[in-house]
Amino acid sequence: MMSKRVSVIVIGGSHAGLAVSQKLLRQTPRAAITLINPSDEYYFNIAAPRFLVKPASLPPTKYLYSIPEAFREHPPGSFTFVKGLVTKIDYSTKSVAVALSAGSTAGTFEFDYLVIASGSSTPATLGQAGLRLPFKATAFEDTGKAILDAQAKLKAARTVLIGGGGPLGVEIAGELAEAAGPKKITLVSRTSVLLEGATEPVQRRALSLLRLKDVEVLTATTVVDAVYEAHSQTWKVKLSSGQTYTADAYIATTGTVPNNEYIPKSCLNSQGWVNVDEHLRVVEDGVSRSDTYAVGDITCHPYRLLSRVSVQGETVASNIASAIEGRSRLATYSAEAQKKMMVVPVGQSTGTGHLGGWTLFGCIVWFFKGKDFLTYKAPRFLRGQVR
Repeated sequence: MMSKRVSVIVIGGSHAGLAVSQKLLRQTPRAAITLINPSDEYYFNIAAPRFLVKPASLPPTKYLYSIPEAFREHPPGSFTFVKGLVTKIDYSTKSVAVALSAGSTAGTFEFDYLVIASGSSTPATLGQAGLRLPFKATAFEDTGKAILDAQAKLKAARTVLIGGGGPLGVEIAGELAEAAGPKKITLVSRTSVLLEGATEPVQRRALSLLRLKDVEVLTATTVVDAVYEAHSQTWKVKLSSGQTYTADAYIATTGTVPNNEYIPKSCLNSQGWVNVDEHLRVVEDGVSRSDTYAVGDITCHPYRLLSRVSVQGETVASNIASAIEGRSRLATYSAEAQKKMMVVPVGQSTGTGHLGGWTLFGCIVWFFKGKDFLTYKAPRFLRGQVR
């Protein structure tokens, strides 16, 4: 006869929350997981630069998946999905308050262990800067409708200014340069190079590829102000150089906002990210909590990359399973131990990047990411099968 199940609440149904949930269910039959997320769909947002600009290139079935369906393989009683938004963590009662739908009365769910995997958002996703584009999922939103709206706006735009020379900015510039219909694309980078943090050969190659696609690249320049003028349906974008651009669409690709409104301030660093120790346990007022873990973008670890999620998820799942089964040894996670990697498609057939100190040829970038923006891996992330 199986011992009483242990309640584990996982907050967030993106890559990190799914990784922990699936891996933990495979490690111990005693875990009873409640996954709480505002949408019942898993949104593979990594491919957004491709399908937002080129809708015909990827059908929605490649980037939108049912979360409950992905857990049907597990025994009854081991997994519960709650469509809702966590509004508060209460450690005095070891529970979380959840708004079950927009404007509804909150429900309360108790836990033995808690996993914070609510991730991050972007100013563009929240509509705080530039054209509203779903680079991430947002609370209680119909993601499919948001995608369709964004696709229509990008298709209609003939002049586009992109603020930000990081991977997302470079990727979406490359896709727009190849999109149907004539477009004038300008990319503005705060730094003197593109892809800050990448190796010099990769930075030079990114600039070269964009210029070959007739993208105007302005380096060492920042966007000072961007205002949408409704009467002309255009954006007026003022740059630090003194220039003012008029564009049909202004796309902001900089900035990351932690989804932390419900998390006690005592668990957050000065930038709003969750403090964790080497075991990915949440640190509250300098002390590691044995009942709470954090994983993915929401943590204080740098390099918020998809390639880090699986290892973090395995670490958290292993540690909770060990606690449930009475094992004392805890697994550790080190961001520095993972090789730094950057893979940036620049259009459909080429790109640049590096793995450690190795520069990746365009054909390699196409093979691993550019051909379909990793959507071939989406079902494996959904089921926590990526190692």
